[in-house]
Amino acid sequence: MKKVLSLGLISVMSLFFMVRPIFSKRIYIVVDNARLRQSLISFPPFKNLDEDQGAQELGDQVGRIARDDFEFTGIFSFIDPRDLSLWKKGGYELSDIDFKEWNSLGTEFLIAGGYRTSGDSLSLDVRLYDIRSAKMVFGKKYIAQNKDIRALAHRLADAVVEELTGEKGIFQTKILFVSDKTKHKELYVMDYDGKNIQQLTFHKSIVFSPGWSPDGKKITYSSYTTHEHNIKNLDLFMLDITTGDQKVISRKEGLNSGASWSPNGKEIALTMSYEGDPDIYIMNVDSGAVRKVTNHPALDVEPAWSADGQKIIFSSGRAPLAHLYVMKKNGESVERLTFAGRFNSSPSWSPKNDKIVFAGDLGGYFDLFLINPNGTGLQRLTKSQNRENNEHPCWSADGRHSVFSSNRSGKYELYSINDDGSNERSLLKNYGNLTAPAWSPYLE
Repeated sequence: MKKVLSLGLISVMSLFFMVRPIFSKRIYIVVDNARLRQSLISFPPFKNLDEDQGAQELGDQVGRIARDDFEFTGIFSFIDPRDLSLWKKGGYELSDIDFKEWNSLGTEFLIAGGYRTSGDSLSLDVRLYDIRSAKMVFGKKYIAQNKDIRALAHRLADAVVEELTGEKGIFQTKILFVSDKTKHKELYVMDYDGKNIQQLTFHKSIVFSPGWSPDGKKITYSSYTTHEHNIKNLDLFMLDITTGDQKVISRKEGLNSGASWSPNGKEIALTMSYEGDPDIYIMNVDSGAVRKVTNHPALDVEPAWSADGQKIIFSSGRAPLAHLYVMKKNGESVERLTFAGRFNSSPSWSPKNDKIVFAGDLGGYFDLFLINPNGTGLQRLTKSQNRENNEHPCWSADGRHSVFSSNRSGKYELYSINDDGSNERSLLKNYGNLTAPAWSPYLE
């Protein structure tokens, strides 16, 4: 099988950086403060340096994709001057920028650049300027094949966000999901913004519970397979997305599902039932050895690791209705986390280790909620308006957004929402019923 995922061949050359001590890198934008006041940014069209009309659409497309990325963050407000003569009359080097004019427009940061094409590749020169201090924050040159310009644009946006905020951007991350588009429930992957969709499995069966390894190189999921004597069983698979190699890693009788990787990548928590009742087990990734960490007659499912790897949250019917419980990774000190609602499920622990997002049924329909790891601070993120379900939340790598599945349109489709309940937006629709999204870690 061919390599499954590739970000394309993109080279990046850092041309200039402001000289400053490595221990005191400047933070231009504090992300948490952006909720009170967004930073004002201007992003005029990149210059077509060769005036090749055939290249115009490529350059414009890079700009559109990067702008969409910046808008997704929620930390920027764009200033678009009606008269672009200010931009057209000069170049984009430091000496070409009329900082006074841009400052008079209210702009705080300016992204400027130009591009050329050569054969089937594009070369993009970009500068980021701090208008108020009349300084260049960085200058970089990107070279990519034309077919990889989406990846180029995402990489540019990641660089701008990290340089201004000190936090990594998420625009090169991916999202797994399950779709019944082929009349079977198969596993797919897409860019964080719903583009560049690829089908990963072809079981012609039912796929469940995809999950990423912490290095983003492997994927686990469960699917029904046929064992001896024509017995259907829910087995656990692993897919190496760098090579396309796929194998079964657990086929014990009964359930092998809900796999969640430990942050160090050495263990997987999952639900198994080969000893009777469904309980949480820990599997060693290298040896395949398993150990049981819960032992209760109720259904224990959907384990998820804390970001520090010390605890596991899971859903259990021991209340007797389904609620969330937290325990140490060895199964000790089990504590009930949620008490509100009739049914709480699909918990996801923030990469920042400070919040847990989950789906909860308060009035007959599922909505998304946040809670602190100690059980305090319950917050509602979504509110069902038309008896729809909002389910299967999963954090982004920066811990500031969640992807989830909702049937508000009549079919299950994918949406994202900020960690404060703002900026809810559609990611993917008209692709069958879409469930079980899993947002990747940062990808290199």
